[in-house]
Amino acid sequence: MRGNTLPGARDVVLSSQAEKVLARLERRTEPAAKSIAGRVRGYREILLRDCLHGEVVRKRAIPDILRKRHGVENLFVEDLPAFWRLLYTVVRDRGELYVVILEIVDHDTYVTWFRSRRR
Repeated sequence: MRGNTLPGARDVVLSSQAEKVLARLERRTEPAAKSIAGRVRGYREILLRDCLHGEVVRKRAIPDILRKRHGVENLFVEDLPAFWRLLYTVVRDRGELYVVILEIVDHDTYVTWFRSRRR
């Protein structure tokens, strides 16, 4: 029995959208961009050990754009430097948990997506 051990993930994968943003951040020379990219990479180990690490977004608060774009049923948020956010979901495949990093977004995008949900 696992006791109080938090659920780990078999793997952490990036959506094509998240992969593009991360590659763009890694090409930039600004310290903030490098810091954001480094933190995204650092979350891999954390999420492998504890796939429920992030802040849970209530099901009814998941933005429609993410439902349409990714078909998500659950959503978690991790804070990144410079007010960026990492949005991920946890999926089960053949009894194994996987973390899928869906989006890496700046503050303005995050606020726009979640603005209508704060009521």
